[in-house]
Amino acid sequence: MDSALTVAFDPAAPADERADANAQLQKATMPNALSDLLPRADIQPIIDHIRADLEEQAITKALSRQNVIPFPSKAVKARKPGMQSVFLDDIQINVRGEWYERPGVFSFDAMRAMVEQTPILNAVVMTRIRQVQRFCRVQSVEKPGFQIRLKDKDKHPNAEEKKQIEALQGFFLNCGWESNPRQRLRLKRDNFSNFMAKLVRDSLTMDSMPIETEFKRDRSLGIDGIYAVDGATIRLCSEEGYDGDDEIFALQVVQGNIRAAYTYDDLIYIPRNPRSDVLVGGYGLAETELLIRVVTGFLNAFTYNTKYFDSNAIPKGLLHLTGNYGEQDLAAFKRFWNAMVKGINNAWALPVLVSKDQESKAAFEKFGVDVNEMMFSKWMSFLTSLICAIYSISPDEINFESFSDGKSSLSGSDTDEKLANSKDKGLLPLLAYYDNLFSDYIVSDFGDKFEFEWTGIEVDDQKQKFEEVKLCNTVNELRASRGEKSIKEPWGDAPLNPSLIAAWQAAQQQSQEDYGITPASGDDDAGSDFGSPNDDDDRTDADSAAEGADQLGKSFGLPLLTIEP
Repeated sequence: MDSALTVAFDPAAPADERADANAQLQKATMPNALSDLLPRADIQPIIDHIRADLEEQAITKALSRQNVIPFPSKAVKARKPGMQSVFLDDIQINVRGEWYERPGVFSFDAMRAMVEQTPILNAVVMTRIRQVQRFCRVQSVEKPGFQIRLKDKDKHPNAEEKKQIEALQGFFLNCGWESNPRQRLRLKRDNFSNFMAKLVRDSLTMDSMPIETEFKRDRSLGIDGIYAVDGATIRLCSEEGYDGDDEIFALQVVQGNIRAAYTYDDLIYIPRNPRSDVLVGGYGLAETELLIRVVTGFLNAFTYNTKYFDSNAIPKGLLHLTGNYGEQDLAAFKRFWNAMVKGINNAWALPVLVSKDQESKAAFEKFGVDVNEMMFSKWMSFLTSLICAIYSISPDEINFESFSDGKSSLSGSDTDEKLANSKDKGLLPLLAYYDNLFSDYIVSDFGDKFEFEWTGIEVDDQKQKFEEVKLCNTVNELRASRGEKSIKEPWGDAPLNPSLIAAWQAAQQQSQEDYGITPASGDDDAGSDFGSPNDDDDRTDADSAAEGADQLGKSFGLPLLTIEP
């Protein structure tokens, strides 16, 4: 039987049979799919290359579109990590070459002059400075202060950590490692009290409170000292930095001249009232900015009141003389009268009118409106209350009457509560700001396990907590909470709560009986002693009491005073 192959190529076969045979051969040899023509393993690299090229073209096309943000930040342009949104609008803000000024017509110098010329603002700032200065010492029992403590509140520092804590506390007291006062003066370093006074004044006046950090020659050894810098001289740089160095973020500009350049390691500039406004770009919001109209009204009333007494030439009335007087008599009378009644700077000068008879009269008309209580007392109290409200301070703290219809709050019984509430709203947030600032930017430079903390802020709460501890703790538990060694004598486990002493003594006596220890007959007070019985007959009750007092004094770390017979 002839096959399709032989028939297709046999010239003697009929033409139609050869055509059918060729068709069968083509069908038998044709691939069923594209993979039969080119194996997938051979073309996979080509397919991957084409796919990657298409994805890259799609990304390029997306990036070539107009950016959603009209002025992208430097991080977007340079493809660097960090804030991708606009931090500072360089297009709209007034950029002076290497730095940009704080927007607004109220400059730092104007804010400082405003505080210096307004007594109420000075009273508020000085009050806060004195309150903060009370904390500028190492903590003591139930007194304001500060401390360096472990971040883990449940952990007690060991001997090495206690040395580090003492060293860091000394660093803050001296604003550096130099403890000699005269050498600190040479270095222009303040003590902690003066350092905080400068910071608080600049912060409450301008919300510009820069701190210069001086590192040791070997920067790996950390900070050597800290300095309070004039907040009115600091100007922030744009994202490009200064002179092409984006690490320099701030400059010190004095009288228009650049005097110093600061990197992020050289200067701490954290506003107390930060804003996200792109026209501000890092400057804070000072309370004085919010008080421009209030202070203007206060100064106007204050000036008007002052001028009313020392520069007022408006007469209070008119003197009417009746009779036939000559010119010389009238001139002499006027001289005598003015010499007796005319005030300072010709104030209260009295005009004299002469008439020939009683029928010639002169009617007196007031030249102005009398200054009433609202113009002075209530108006000034109202403006003062607004100033105190912005600064979150009670008018009582600056010895001023509150704006109310009642009596002065100083005469009420709830003055203490009002003052405490004022401190909660104003002083505590201010201290918390410095607490976080020192912990994040100064203490952290010496290790990540310590933090800065103000102490003695709430004395009443501390007393209450101690009373709560006394209700349920023993002597050894109290000493352990203070990081002191426990007492080995049995009375170290005695409760601090006096009402539990009897139950504890009964438990001690029962424990002694369980171990076969019985008190001597006739000793009614056996088992009431915190210590073990003493068999020394020569020992007197006074000696036992003295020893007990010594042990109790040692348990609380008190000095022992003895009186020699």
